[in-house]
Amino acid sequence: MNQGSRAPGRCVLLAEEVWGSALHAMRSIARYGGETAVVTSGSGASIFRRSRWCDHAVDISAQHPAEFNDRVRGWAESHLPGDDPIAVIPLSDRHLEWLVEARDAFPDRFRLSIPEVGVARRLLDKDRQFQLAERSGCAPPRWVTVRQESDLERLGSLSAPVAVRPTGWNAAGDEYFKLIVVDDDSALESTVASRLRAGAELIVQEFVDEPASAVEFAIVWRSRTSPRAEICTGRKLAQSGRRGGVMALGEAVDLPDVAAAARRFVDASGFVGLGGLEVIRSGGSLRFIEFNPRLEAIHFLATRAGVDTVVLEYLELLGRPIPSCAPQTAATAWVGSAWIQRLVEDRSAWSDAIRSRAQFARSPGRVRAVWSVDDPLPGLAVAGRIINRAVRPSRGGGT
Repeated sequence: MNQGSRAPGRCVLLAEEVWGSALHAMRSIARYGGETAVVTSGSGASIFRRSRWCDHAVDISAQHPAEFNDRVRGWAESHLPGDDPIAVIPLSDRHLEWLVEARDAFPDRFRLSIPEVGVARRLLDKDRQFQLAERSGCAPPRWVTVRQESDLERLGSLSAPVAVRPTGWNAAGDEYFKLIVVDDDSALESTVASRLRAGAELIVQEFVDEPASAVEFAIVWRSRTSPRAEICTGRKLAQSGRRGGVMALGEAVDLPDVAAAARRFVDASGFVGLGGLEVIRSGGSLRFIEFNPRLEAIHFLATRAGVDTVVLEYLELLGRPIPSCAPQTAATAWVGSAWIQRLVEDRSAWSDAIRSRAQFARSPGRVRAVWSVDDPLPGLAVAGRIINRAVRPSRGGGT
């Protein structure tokens, strides 16, 4: 990215207790001259305060959108006084929806990184996402939506293996989960019914059983003031689960058909801002998996490849000139937390982790999810927290 002259501004990042995405977004904005603040729903502020690029960090807990937005606005007005505009960028579906639902709590000074309300609501529901994907020419695997018991009869149109997941971030019911793969037709109805009883609303979908390298993505920024869109494409090389999950190792690589699918989808949806498309390459075609209508968690891979979508959004929200982007370069990302999750669930994955680590060490444009050589303290703090959580049960057992 051609950065040109840097102009300071202010940005508030709304983060969950997930470190890498927020740390890299904060670093991008700070290196561009911005004043950075991170609001976490959890206990993450102490991690961000250790960063040399963090100006402010606070934990804010709330149960409702209006309460959360009021507290964020009050804190920002106290710590970022004056009349200068403030960009507000959500890093999770929950924070995106809360901004959409209670956006009127923010005066004009706050520039919210959200799409138009109707667009956001459509994209936060996976059933409506899938319908849109079909219309834009990148069809998902066959699916049915199960919101009530009478919908169970629709399961007969699917055959195992089948993926079961919530229709949205807040639709998992009383027992949180992201993905269940059911390999036995006889177990499908009972699995889905038990989740319904727990209050879930579900997408039940044909499971495409391909290796991690078949999962490809597009990290997207689309302007709200011009036809311009910047897209960085790539593929996963390993995931946090044997049959799915978040990226553990991935690479930025030019995939023109994936970029074209992303452009068609955002054009058809009316989406603007920061997002990310995920597809799976199977049988010679691309199948839609999902679109995240907010900053993609692995955006730091695009940044390392030269397409810093965070800076583009930050500058546009503040009304600043937007720099040009050169074609993406090669880059490779390592996500340590995803590997920890993989090893906890599958001890036999050590050999995969070792091979992947060696591959990462040989790759160009390396970037880690949390660790940064010029900003080491947050990484050390995260490692300490992970170690403390790992040994805490054994400590408790000795009392």
